[in-house]
Amino acid sequence: MNKTIKYSVVKYDRTETETVEEIMIYEYPLSIILSDTHITTLTCTPENLKALVVGYLRTQGIIDSMEDIKTLEIDEKSGIARVNINSNMDKKPCRQVLPVGFNENNEKEFFQKLIRDLNCKVVKDNNITIGIEKIYHLMKENLSYSEAFKQTGGAHSIALCDKEKVLFICEDVARHNAVDKVMGEALIRNISLEDKILLISGRVSFEMVLKTSKSGIPIVVSKSAPTNLSIELSNALNITLIGFVRGEKANIYTNSYRVTEKN
Repeated sequence: MNKTIKYSVVKYDRTETETVEEIMIYEYPLSIILSDTHITTLTCTPENLKALVVGYLRTQGIIDSMEDIKTLEIDEKSGIARVNINSNMDKKPCRQVLPVGFNENNEKEFFQKLIRDLNCKVVKDNNITIGIEKIYHLMKENLSYSEAFKQTGGAHSIALCDKEKVLFICEDVARHNAVDKVMGEALIRNISLEDKILLISGRVSFEMVLKTSKSGIPIVVSKSAPTNLSIELSNALNITLIGFVRGEKANIYTNSYRVTEKN
């Protein structure tokens, strides 16, 4: 399926108008049926759909490996993905609900409860570090990848990297879908994530950090801003969170010990 579509658009330039064809990002609904039960409908860019489904199941805590999936069939025409998992598994999608009662006076207790309730694990200290110049280079490669973004301005690209290079890039109309595609593709390729780096083209939300934390990724890098909850969760889970990577500038919000001046 195509990930872009053309529309006729009336464009204004001050008071002058013209009708032109514009290329727009294609948004596609994909319903996931798990063991005959509809669990979600994702609005996504219609590519890498297997990786998206696998990644969603992974970040929701339903599967841990490809061996957990008995069958996976995607009908692109009807927009339905049917999944059956092994009979010895009884996992259900995680309900990622924030604990009740947050205020500035109980912030520490709030995040401790959050980690327990959402089954988050603190990221291991595995001695991974990366030079700041390498971060600038990897982000430039990620941002220059997407033809869909260049054409439409409506796609997000997420890159999985090691300390030296970009391993692969996934894109989607939604940031969280692009993260799920990366998580799924890594599982399909049997790539360990505990020493990898995630590069994000857009804002870093709480949900983005939560999804990456389930895989043990220690470093998350964004072109844009993080939210306060993403910073607090990154700090609590020992994730290095870096934002506003533009040109040769960056802000390190948490756990800066993983970033060095030299590559």
